[in-house]
Order: sequence, then structure tokens, then C-alpha cells
Amino acid sequence: MKVLFLSSWYPSAENPAFGVFVKEHAKAIHTTSAEIVVLAVLVFRSGDLLKIHVKDYKDESGIRTIEIIIRSRFRDIIHHLVWFQKQIVYHYFRKLILKNFQPDIIHSNVIFPAGITGDFIARKINKPHIITEHWSKIGDLLRKPVFSASARKAYTKARAILPVSEFLRNHLLDLLPDLPPTKLRVVPNIIDSETFAYVEKEVSDELRFCALATWATKRKPDKLPELFIEALNNFHLKTGKKVRLTMLGGGDRLDELKALASKQSYPIEFAGSIPKPDIALQMQKADFFVHASTIETFGVVVAEALMTGTPVICSRVAALPELVNQSNGVLCENFVESWVDGIEKAVITTFDNQKIAQTVRDKFSYRAVGRKIEDIYKDL
Repeated sequence: MKVLFLSSWYPSAENPAFGVFVKEHAKAIHTTSAEIVVLAVLVFRSGDLLKIHVKDYKDESGIRTIEIIIRSRFRDIIHHLVWFQKQIVYHYFRKLILKNFQPDIIHSNVIFPAGITGDFIARKINKPHIITEHWSKIGDLLRKPVFSASARKAYTKARAILPVSEFLRNHLLDLLPDLPPTKLRVVPNIIDSETFAYVEKEVSDELRFCALATWATKRKPDKLPELFIEALNNFHLKTGKKVRLTMLGGGDRLDELKALASKQSYPIEFAGSIPKPDIALQMQKADFFVHASTIETFGVVVAEALMTGTPVICSRVAALPELVNQSNGVLCENFVESWVDGIEKAVITTFDNQKIAQTVRDKFSYRAVGRKIEDIYKDL
């Protein structure tokens, strides 16, 4: 079975962190009997009027990957000019792929613009089309008349839609009630079980907490670190227990958070943006992972922490209740008092760290997710 794997969210030399979870799905498919070629369309801002460069290579997993790199001073216009992107993608698909690789399935990632482009190619060569959906802002897209019709048509014609969580599945059905529910089959994101491996916790005289996010200033914030910073301070003052918090990640809120941290009665360390193996090490060392959020389509960092066997204290929002339950952590409402209660509950609970890790491994490993996608391909 041959699969053309199409995405506009994909890691590149210019932006190595963008769309990592999409690449992880490609690696999962590569572990199956399916043969996969990745076609990634990446649009970057530059001083050029319009410059198109194509890279054709095998990645570190042996997957043939073709990057169509478009650079332009009109980056935003080209990103939204779906008709133009469809023509470019179809041109290079015929020129570089179709002669020696005739796909049985077109598998797109994220409705805009790749899902719309994938629908176009699938109809051109009369092959089934699948869309994996990671995007929580689909409602915003469907409210834009110029894109809504194309997106709705792509969803309607797709043979299967694979949201990464039950939360996103329900969100799609609310937005598109005419879609048959049986068309939507949840396929989760992947957690690298080798990097985020279980390690037995070392005994310490202090409670070690860890948090990870891009701490960015937004009109409507999606991360609320001030909640657990204040809650841990209240918990420390109330119980007298030693507490230490390690904050991982970057973003333009770091100075603000460091100023807030300096006012607390317990130590807070800022490790900055660090590689995945170092993130895993911090999670392995922590007694608890904390994550205060307003929206999570899946919650990769929460699943990564659980993969290391670390219990999670997090917000009761969106997809997070699908990951966290009484066996592996505590869910909190987004106000300080609830977070203090959640921390107290977590600290007095005896968690089976090894079982936490194994349960997550069974659901989110490359092999588990790859088998799930392969079964869907065979159904088609």
C-alpha cells in the first residue's frame, strides 16, 4: 500500500519544531507495511518576490521527504492563496512522484491548506483521501466564506477524518453536524517512548515540580503558569513542605514570569528552551508535572510526562481529561484554590509510576499508533 502524506505543518531547517507531531505520524506509518512519501509545502517570509526551492531527500528514518519551500515578501498572501498552492503541489507531485510512486491513498494533515490541497489531488487521480486533524481553530476557518466552502467540501468528500482526540472529534461534529460520526476515528499523537522513558524516582526531601510550555503573551492566553506558581506558594506556606519548581520553555513572557517567581517563598528555576532528551530528563526527575491551560487539542507535553511515569496535575479543559485521571494525576479548575486542593490531593496520593508509564506506552507509541492508522487504510 502506497501513501502520499501531505502537510503544510512539518519540521524544516528553518523551523525544526513546527509540526513535529505530524512528522511523528509519518514515522508511525513507516513502521507498518505501508510505503510512504511525504510532501511538505512550507511558506516562509523573505525579501524575495517569489522563490520556490525543492528539497528531495530521505530523512533520518528513511522516509522519502519532498519539501516545496516557497519564499516571498508576500508570505501571508501566498499562505492563504490556496488555488496557487494547489497548482504548485500538483505540478511537483506529477513531476517528482507520480511516475515512480502511484499512491493508493492521499493522507493530508490539517484542513488548511493541506486538507483542501489533498482533496484536489485525490479527485485528480481518483484515490481515497484521509485528513488527520490537529487544529483546534477550525471554527475560525469555517466562519471565513472564502475558505469555508472548500474546507467543508474536503471534509465531506474525505473517506475518513482522524482527529487526534475525542475533544477534537466532538468539536468537529458540532461544527459540521452533517458529517457521519462513523467517518471520524480518533488517532492520537505519538509520544517517543525511548526519549520519554520510565525511570524510577529518586528519593528527595523536597517535592519537585516541573512545567513546560511556550510562555507567550496572547490576547486570549492558552497557558496560565501564574495559577500553579501561586498555588505552589500557598501550598508551601500552608504545609511547610519543601517545594521546587523547574520551568522549561521560552517565549516573550519569561521576564514577567521571572519577576513573579522572585516574589515566591520557594525556589523556581528557569531552564529555557532545551532539547527533547533534556526535557525528558527533567520530567523523569520531577515528582509531579504541572500544566495550567485554557485549551488543548491533545496535550503532548502532558502525555510525555505520563510516559516517564510522572503524575500530572493539570487543568480540567478540552482533551486533558482524556489523558489524566485519578490513577495518574489530578484535574483542577482554573482558579488558585482548586489548584491548591489539587496539589494537596496529589501529594497524599500513592501513584504507581511504572504503571502510569506502561499505560501511556501502550496507547501512544509509534507501533500502537502506526497499527491504528494501518487498520484504517485497510478498511478503505
